[in-house]
Amino acid sequence: MLSKRHVSALLTITLTSVAGLTVFAAFYHAAPPGLLRVGEGILGNPTEVVLPTNQTITPVGNVVQINNNRPKDLAVSPDGKRIAALCQGNLIVYSEAGVPLGSVAISAGPLGIAWSPDSNKIYVALTRGEVGVLNISRLTSGLEKTWVVDTPVNDLEIPDVAAGRAGRGAGLKDPQVAGLAVSNDGSKLYVALGIRNALAVIDTATGQVTKTLSVDAAPYHITLSPDGTRLAVSCRGGEIARLSQPHALSAKTRIRIDSDTDAALDGSILLVDTGKMKVSRKITGVRQPGKVAFINHGLQLAIPGTDDDTLWIASVSSVKPLRGIPMAPSEDAEFGHIPTAVIELPDQRLAVACGGVNAIAIVDQTTLAVTGFIPTGWYPIALGHASNALFVANSKGTGGRVKQRNGAFNVHGTIGTLQVIPDSLSTNQALIGHTRRVAINNRWESKVSVDRLPRLVNPQPIPDRVGEPSVFDHVVYIIKENQTYDSLLGDMPGGNGDPKLCLFPEDVSPNHHALAREFVLLDNTYASGTNSADGHQWAVSAMGNGYIEQNYAAHSRSYPYDGGDPLAYSPRGFLWNAAIKAGKSLRVYGEFVNKPSIVNTLTGKVGGFAEIWKDYKKGFKNYTITSGTDNATLRPYLHPNYIGFPNSVPDQWRADLFIKDLERFEAIGTMPNLSILLLPNDHTSGTSDVSPTPRATVADNDLALGRIVERLSHSPFWAKTLILVIEDDAQLGLDHVDGHRTTALCISAYTKRHTTVSQQYNHPSFLRTIELVLGLKPMNRFDATATPLTACFNKKPDMRPYKVRMNKIPLDEMNSKVATLKGDAKTLAIACGKMNWNQVDSVNASVVSKAIWQLIKPTIPFPIKSKNSLFAAEYDGD
Repeated sequence: MLSKRHVSALLTITLTSVAGLTVFAAFYHAAPPGLLRVGEGILGNPTEVVLPTNQTITPVGNVVQINNNRPKDLAVSPDGKRIAALCQGNLIVYSEAGVPLGSVAISAGPLGIAWSPDSNKIYVALTRGEVGVLNISRLTSGLEKTWVVDTPVNDLEIPDVAAGRAGRGAGLKDPQVAGLAVSNDGSKLYVALGIRNALAVIDTATGQVTKTLSVDAAPYHITLSPDGTRLAVSCRGGEIARLSQPHALSAKTRIRIDSDTDAALDGSILLVDTGKMKVSRKITGVRQPGKVAFINHGLQLAIPGTDDDTLWIASVSSVKPLRGIPMAPSEDAEFGHIPTAVIELPDQRLAVACGGVNAIAIVDQTTLAVTGFIPTGWYPIALGHASNALFVANSKGTGGRVKQRNGAFNVHGTIGTLQVIPDSLSTNQALIGHTRRVAINNRWESKVSVDRLPRLVNPQPIPDRVGEPSVFDHVVYIIKENQTYDSLLGDMPGGNGDPKLCLFPEDVSPNHHALAREFVLLDNTYASGTNSADGHQWAVSAMGNGYIEQNYAAHSRSYPYDGGDPLAYSPRGFLWNAAIKAGKSLRVYGEFVNKPSIVNTLTGKVGGFAEIWKDYKKGFKNYTITSGTDNATLRPYLHPNYIGFPNSVPDQWRADLFIKDLERFEAIGTMPNLSILLLPNDHTSGTSDVSPTPRATVADNDLALGRIVERLSHSPFWAKTLILVIEDDAQLGLDHVDGHRTTALCISAYTKRHTTVSQQYNHPSFLRTIELVLGLKPMNRFDATATPLTACFNKKPDMRPYKVRMNKIPLDEMNSKVATLKGDAKTLAIACGKMNWNQVDSVNASVVSKAIWQLIKPTIPFPIKSKNSLFAAEYDGD
């Protein structure tokens, strides 16, 4: 690890060389840091950009952009002449200089790519339990063949049989092909099956599975030793839990969990004897291990712990204790560096990809210390080395910067990158400047404020330090679904909007517009994630962990927008865990309710929107609705009837439940310090003909929000209540600034009135604000370095209450029947109708986005270019 003295010296160089704490102004074309917009290039360089995560990127070396794609894995050919990158939509082959040689369209698994020993073939993990085989000599012909790599669960050795086979991923169709490795003689392909919790062996001559070995939970990466006698299998979930242990299910596999956070507790690395195909050793104590490397001539293993920010060193041949090398310097000590992969360089130093801080950490094997960092693109996820250069696959690259028609951006228009870093850029001398740059990119200097002791000061809206008093005793945090700033507020005067991209203007969303007008209009606020699987993690835990990032667009294991997968959770927990730990009162409405129940007591069936709406208007005489969650720590604080999804239940009912609770709070004279509400219906149901129109669902959401704010502003708690509203992600909308830019609101008696605030904010900013108000310590490095919403407030209150604006759109306005439609409108409506709206946020967001655009703006071409007229952007969800 970098010593505190070393890092402090580097920071001193940085700060003195760029005029003290004005480092961002000095580096970013003299613009105040808060006014920078996500996606803007620094000094005109399109690869050096501002991210929606409190960070900037300044990658060094040769940066090769990969449009509309996220690289998820890479492999260098044994002869060192080519690099193969696995992206969610393509397998791309590059020369050693980073020149693209060709690509093949595929549907990729979460990871998994390997070369044959003769460098003539590439094996690649696909979806649906398949492995693809590519012959390099016939690259333009596409995949030569595909092999099915499933195995019946009954063929596996199943421990703890009394607990039932559901504990080992039974019953799921896709075994989830993940990590791949080829034997040294090329005759065997080793395949990790992430959902089956197994390792399969394929005969490369026949494509047949010849052996299957049971392993621990969620095997992802696998690495073959240099001599070919051992496989290191990284099992993200570790030893499968017994029923007596605290656990939760991930893809029907029992995962041991931390009882304080519900997150996966431990991973494991299995050393498999390739001759006997037996496990010879198990290494535990590493939380969610990433891609390991055999180092020191194959005598040791270097293991990145993605969920413990540590590089672990273990002996291959003995049971010596693990030695840990923290990846976080003291100036940025909170969790969130997320080491994803490690590789041994020719000079025996180790290069560690740190996805959370967009950097490569260089480790000296002799001293077992980090000697410096090299800046990369957004989220380095895989590494390779050849021809005196380090190759880095940056999953999110430069962000969602594929520009579409009319200057629009969509969050799925990612420009991933392949970064080629010559060895000359990793010398000890070069590392001094690079580390300085990484420190600036990750705002290490802002960490100073986190550890300062509170002072005896007068209460203010947003305290400067945790523990100082706030004028607020209560925070109501409302999470909504999937809209960009332009899609909802693009027509707002005074803000940086594009009316051409506005889908739900003021006549559809009068309360959003009135609240933004009467309080503050936030036109530079961003969702930090991409879709709801990671968006809800960012919204309530201020980060997405390594598992979440690895599974982008390959969600066969889970799509945890509503929780339900302990592997997806931050090991530092959620906002509710922080509140519980601090002794704050708490009430949660719908968030992470992954077990909702909607039952018609007369028929025993769920029913659709029309039936539920009709019964709601009658006071819900025939329906019983209850909430449930797999998150044990959250369960005692859930409203028993308030559910998030599905959105066949109107947001008016959700508002009713909260207002009824508020009446109860008024009667007893107190309300919770923290209330978290999910208001999901602005997600819409596309143009499915059994669902209300998109503008009706947005109007429903708008009215519910307005009613909640009006009621709070007339309550005795108004003077001491802060209401914060933000979308979980922005994947269904388009935006002229960036696909991550979203709608957000800040409402209170102390909030400025009739003011536009263009300070840059994001999910961690909102969480940091809540933490400062309630005296909660940061959960990780992202909220620790975030900018709170201080600029939104006055010192004196304005007690004027809010008056709700009634809807102009009928809330039960239904989509047209398919039979009445023609052309694209009919095709898209049919596609929307086939989606599973009971699992609303795992539907195809691309189709829904285009369907809504076509409905509202039928004469204007959809701004996102696509080779396929139906699928307008990358598919997200399953």
